[in-house]
Order: sequence, then C-alpha cells, then structure tokens
Amino acid sequence: MIKQKNEIFLFQNKDNKLELSPLKLESIVISNQAMISTPAISLALEHNIDIIFLDKYGFPMGRVWFAKMGSTAMIRRKQLEAVGDETGLSLVIGMIRQKLNNQIAFLKKLKYARPDKKEKFEAPIHTIEGSLESLDEDWTDIEESRSMIMGLEGAAGRAYFSCIAKLMPEKYIFKGRSRQPALNPFNAVLNYCYGVLYSRVEKACILAGLDPFVGFMHTDNYNKKSMVFDLIEPFRIFADQVAVYFFTGKKAKDEYFDIQERSCTLNIKGKPQVIEALNKHLEEKVRYARRNVKRKHLISHEAHRLANILLEDSGMARPDWLKIKEF
Repeated sequence: MIKQKNEIFLFQNKDNKLELSPLKLESIVISNQAMISTPAISLALEHNIDIIFLDKYGFPMGRVWFAKMGSTAMIRRKQLEAVGDETGLSLVIGMIRQKLNNQIAFLKKLKYARPDKKEKFEAPIHTIEGSLESLDEDWTDIEESRSMIMGLEGAAGRAYFSCIAKLMPEKYIFKGRSRQPALNPFNAVLNYCYGVLYSRVEKACILAGLDPFVGFMHTDNYNKKSMVFDLIEPFRIFADQVAVYFFTGKKAKDEYFDIQERSCTLNIKGKPQVIEALNKHLEEKVRYARRNVKRKHLISHEAHRLANILLEDSGMARPDWLKIKEF
C-alpha cells in the first residue's frame, strides 16, 4: 500500500514501512498486487512524479503524470523534434554502429573457437566492417540518409547470417533470415528470442518516458512501435548468441519444432527450452559503465540514458551511451 502522510510517501506492507520524501522520487511503479491512495496520487502529481501501472507479467499497462508540461511530456516533445533533425539521425547511427560492432565481435569470437574454419569468417567480417566504415560518412539529406543506412545495415545482416548458417549442424543449416513466418528451426528460435527482447525494449521505453511509437529510423511505420524497432538494435546480439549456442551446443531437438511446408514454429516443448536459455543469458553480467551489470538491466539503463540525451540542451556535452562491453 502506498499512502501520503504529512506530505511524505508511506510505503507499507505486512512487515515493513518506508517513508520517502517526494523530492527523492522520479517515478512510482505499481504492480497488480499494490494499491495507492488518492492523496498519494495527488502528492505524486504535484511533484511531477510519474505513476506507472504494470500487469501481472511486469509489463506497462498505463501511466499517470501531471497535466502540465513535465519531464515525460518534455522527453516526448524532444523525441518528436529529433525525428526530423541531425540529433535523431546521430542517435540511430550510434545504435546501428553498436549492432554492427557486436556482429563483428561475435563472429571473431566464433572464429577463434574454430581455427580450422577461419576462412568462412573472413569475407563476412570484411563486409560488415565495410558497412561500419560507411556509417562515418557525412550524412546531409536526412531522408536519403535513412534509406542508405538501412541499406548498409541490410548488407551487413546478410553477410552475418550467411556466415552463421554455415556453422550450424548439418540438418539445421539455413538460407538467410526469414521472419514471418520462419522457414527453418534456427529462424524460429531467433524470432522467438527477438520477440521477448521487443517486449523488454517496449517496457524500457515506457518506463524511461520515451514514446515507443516515435522512432528515428523506422519513421514511416504508421501505428508501429518504431522506437522499439530502433532501440532493440544494440541488443539483438543477446538473442543472436542464444540462438547460435542453442544449435551449436546441441540443445536443439527436432521435437521442439512444428515444421510445415512453408513455416516452422517452436512448439510447447521447445518454447520453455529457449526461454530458459535466454533468461540464463540475460542473467549473466557484462561490463557496463565501469561496473558489472546483468544483461537484462542494460536495456532499461540505455533507454533512460537516451531520454536524458534528448533532454540535454544542444550546447551541452552529451553523456556517453551504448558503452556496453559485451565482448
């Protein structure tokens, strides 16, 4: 239960009580097992403290904030402004750059473990490095830049997955990416992992005050969660690693998949196996901002950092972001 007492928040359960000044809070997150009083809501609104409601699975259902311009409204206004200028372009290039660096580092890691197959890695790595170098060009026309950047990203992705395909056990070798529907077991696992990451990125956007529907790269997707599509890019490596090791580690079994003529899906036997592998991976720690942080927390950290960047005045130095040391 969350109450208000003498202009102070009182957080209380059966065993404990905690009093906090509204000056020490930025947001209050309410799960389906908690209640909040009307005076506590009023106190939160008076101090521009967002109240976020989560469903039983831990994902946002709604948000309450002060009617006047506050931090969340300001973030979204800045986000909209960034869509059509160099700020948004610069931010999304940073996301794509991190993604390509992750791809290169992962292929090099796989190459190191397979010295007898190193020739399979050279051309794909070279292609991705070429796309990465091209991201450093002086982009001027924003609309044209978006198209060209997506082209570079696509070329890198084709090289990346063509290389990964050759590392699969013989019966699981595949021909490129297939999304909806997946055409083979590898893409079925990868798509499922991406789906879990999408939901985590959407949650992180909402908690950070970002609008999931306003992206910098995927700006033409009407009624699509464009910012989710943008912000997931640096974190796709988490799903990539899980999918690759699921097959190369001989965890995949034919009984995990329902295979039809033009589609392949994980079934009720396979989904728990993939979720277990993904959750275990997300629980592991990597180096981030000079400390060890679980992978599952990185998305939230970076979403908040992106919101802070958008709030910075143009004349101020931007804080570092996307400083994830995955490899």
